[in-house]
Amino acid sequence: MSNDDHKAYHRMLNAGGSMWELDAATAPVPPVFARTLQTTSHTTAFSSAAIEPLPEDFMPEVAYIEWLQQHYGIPPSFTLEQLPDFKLYWLETGEARKAWQNKFKNHVIYQWKRQQSEREQNPHRTTAEKLTDTSWADSLDI
Repeated sequence: MSNDDHKAYHRMLNAGGSMWELDAATAPVPPVFARTLQTTSHTTAFSSAAIEPLPEDFMPEVAYIEWLQQHYGIPPSFTLEQLPDFKLYWLETGEARKAWQNKFKNHVIYQWKRQQSEREQNPHRTTAEKLTDTSWADSLDI
């Protein structure tokens, strides 16, 4: 669509023409949408936005594991430990989503922050550590 067509379309809108009254063929389509939208006979959808249930063989991509480690300091071992619970829950619900990798990333971040918060509130110490703790005497001058 040329610049003149674009201006004419907006003039019609500004003159009080409703969007639904204007010819859809004359409406300008931003270049971004023209490239990424695919039109089918039933719906218009983004080509990469497939909504589907969690695949049985779901595995997080290495890029996500590395990103979690780099940005949140989450060890890859912790990330992979979250996979069974994540899969168990989402396979059981059967709910369909667009971005499972991102959903898993957010799950790992949530679990990591939750674990860190619990450690701060209730530090886990073994009985031996508790019995041999002499930190109470550090402030005493004898």
